[in-house]
Amino acid sequence: MPLENINKIAGPMIEAWACEAFDNVFDDKNNMYNLINVEAQERLGMAGVILQFKKNNDILTGNIDVKATSNDIPESGRSPNITSFSRIRTAYVKNPDFMFIILSIKHRVYSERNEKTNLMDGIMEILDYNAYDLKFISEDDISYNPALGTGQIQIKDIHYVTTVFRSTWEMCQLLDKKYLNSSKKTFEDFYKEAKKNKWIKD
Repeated sequence: MPLENINKIAGPMIEAWACEAFDNVFDDKNNMYNLINVEAQERLGMAGVILQFKKNNDILTGNIDVKATSNDIPESGRSPNITSFSRIRTAYVKNPDFMFIILSIKHRVYSERNEKTNLMDGIMEILDYNAYDLKFISEDDISYNPALGTGQIQIKDIHYVTTVFRSTWEMCQLLDKKYLNSSKKTFEDFYKEAKKNKWIKD
């Protein structure tokens, strides 16, 4: 298959591999992370995997969005769609402690001859990874694309991200700023979304 086509199927394959890796940790009931639950989510959902950890008597939930990027394609990882504006804004309103973790996995694909079968084996190799909580990604690294629906939150370059600490309220203000600064969105559009998703009270 051409490299471009291989990378189109890499995402689901790497997401499945990541979920299996989390399952392997979960199977060890004495794992050092206190991971107590792993749930794979449906494709096109907000997160690919949900992880739950136990800390003292509290349960911490992380929503993991797995992003696969190719080491062989120079532009891979530039401005990937992360989630829709309304979806993430609503999640933060419903739960100020909502954790949306972007797991960026870099891979490369190559072929080598199998000495036993004398056939060419296609190999997908994991090279590197990074994990970021969306709430703590710097303003300069977050962009907004108004083209789809209520717009997509994007990361300018998933391989080079700066993090800053901010509260959930500060994150909501940042999301609103990105939305309202778009030439295709108006305050009336924002107000409509706010009413629809119950971000404001009647």
